Amino acid sequence: MSARLIAGLIKLLLGGLLMAGPSLASVARGDETSSINARREALREWSSLANGRTDFEISDPALMPRMLALAAEQSGCKYRDDIEKLPVRFMKVAGHRLALMFCRLSVTGSHRAFDLSDVRRPKPMEFPYVALDGFGTTDTPGFITWREEAGLFQAETGSDLCPSPHLRHVYRLDATSRESFVVVRVEVSAPACGAGQEWTTIWEAKPWPAAPADPR
Repeated sequence: MSARLIAGLIKLLLGGLLMAGPSLASVARGDETSSINARREALREWSSLANGRTDFEISDPALMPRMLALAAEQSGCKYRDDIEKLPVRFMKVAGHRLALMFCRLSVTGSHRAFDLSDVRRPKPMEFPYVALDGFGTTDTPGFITWREEAGLFQAETGSDLCPSPHLRHVYRLDATSRESFVVVRVEVSAPACGAGQEWTTIWEAKPWPAAPADPR
């Protein structure tokens, strides 16, 4: 191949790169603008819904934030069936924003928690639970209640049949990340019907032993 031909090919390649440069930059600027607009829209929607509140509920599916509704549907959560009786609760715990949503799962159901630290990208949260051979994680821990005075979440599972035993996991938000739950206690109730169930602790987290004193 002659030097003149090689020089011509190089000019063509460089010309193509120079022509593509502005187009690629335009695409990048367009993506960045779309991302900024999406974030603004999500923040505007959240601000309108919360209206200055940090702890509130909604029972109308039409009021569900668009990105949270999308995250719920992508995770298989059928929240519309029960939202009137079991509203979606939004809360701020130790500076961390999240939503508790009841989801119908075939014939049963469970609450799910969604991390709303970025309202544009709600994320399902995982809960540790006791298993036969240790601990596992799940995003469907059971029916959740929030004990605000103690700063704890209680998730109860069991059958609707009466009498039947129930299992209850007690959680708190992780003090370091605020984006995950830590199980602090596991309780079980004997088969019973109606109110007044007695709970027995079968596992409880123990405090870490104090570090040994420096011998120096």
